[in-house]
Amino acid sequence: MFNRYITKPEDLVTTHEQTRAGFLSIALEKNMVGDPYVKNALAFKAMVAGTSCADDFLTMESIRPFMLTASGLSDKSMQYLTEADQTGAIKELIEKFLKPAGENYIDEAIYRYLLIKGDAVGGIMRNRIGVLGQEKFIRTILSCMNVQGISYKWMPNESGSYVWKDKSEDDSGIEKSIKALHWNCGNGDRVLAFNLNIPTVRKNVDICLFEGNPQSYDRGRIVRMAEKTLMLGELKGGIDPAGADEHWKTANTALDRIRNSFANVGYSIKTSFVGAAIANAMAVEIFEQLESEVMTNAANLTDNNQLVEYCNWLLEI
Repeated sequence: MFNRYITKPEDLVTTHEQTRAGFLSIALEKNMVGDPYVKNALAFKAMVAGTSCADDFLTMESIRPFMLTASGLSDKSMQYLTEADQTGAIKELIEKFLKPAGENYIDEAIYRYLLIKGDAVGGIMRNRIGVLGQEKFIRTILSCMNVQGISYKWMPNESGSYVWKDKSEDDSGIEKSIKALHWNCGNGDRVLAFNLNIPTVRKNVDICLFEGNPQSYDRGRIVRMAEKTLMLGELKGGIDPAGADEHWKTANTALDRIRNSFANVGYSIKTSFVGAAIANAMAVEIFEQLESEVMTNAANLTDNNQLVEYCNWLLEI
């Protein structure tokens, strides 16, 4: 059986409670991402506490970067503006928004700053949602390894760095930094890596399992060796039910491409899907592929039992 916790399509469907918990987790993360901007605003408030009017801000060089942001100017836009242009933007903010606020001019400046930074938080969160799913996935793998006493090495997700580190006593938080993992199972050495461009497929793949060790991983060049590729999978961490079907269509197309690409060069490869938002119709399709062995394994990212079972399967391939 592909996953003992999946015996029917309904087992794959994300429940209302799981969706609710996912949205709450994202809300907490959003607050954490936005917290530095709130702290910036509080620091600004303390620094301008002695001013008597909004015009005083123009003579305070120390708060100029804050005021430029509150004026609606991005870091990128600064490259195209002169000092005079930037000062003009601050003056316009003062005349049109801060002075009309009267004695609340400080709070108004803070509101404007936070309004602009809200866009930045939104952009960060669009990227973070997918990353959160990967971090949960990696943490589950590490937990399965720890329970079984499996020793591993890991590679930090740092640009240009290919140094492998030994497992430490305290592995808290390293799921945020892992690019690849190496361990030895009964079938030999294995390397699990994330978000690699696979030449055989000519596309980026989320989950990549290879037969190999840190040496044969060779700074990621192992992707060129189709014969070393054991399993490729898609990971979709978004929890919003509205995007579930679209995410599955994208993943399903990618998995088809993977199977066909490897078949064309004479290799049969295992494939899998892990998703946070799984709706009824796509659950039926996934289950049918599992039963017919088109796809090798799957799991709902929000179901701990399924995810642990999937991770243990990965460790044993």
